Amino acid sequence: MTQEWPPEAESRTDAATTLADAEITATECHDCGAQVHGLNGRYACGLCGWVNHWSQGSTTLPRAEDDPDYPGS
Repeated sequence: MTQEWPPEAESRTDAATTLADAEITATECHDCGAQVHGLNGRYACGLCGWVNHWSQGSTTLPRAEDDPDYPGS
């Protein structure tokens, strides 16, 4: 039996606002020295796996309750 799900409504204004506030930034990996790029000061190196701490970003992160998949929503 196949069950069909209705399409989820996307909020284009929320996505557009989030993307408009995003800034691509670059730095040097603290472990291997490779140049890494990230969003708003949050980085992950694809070569060695280094990731900077979430609090080092230049913007505040959204709350868990803002996530559309949050169990309480």
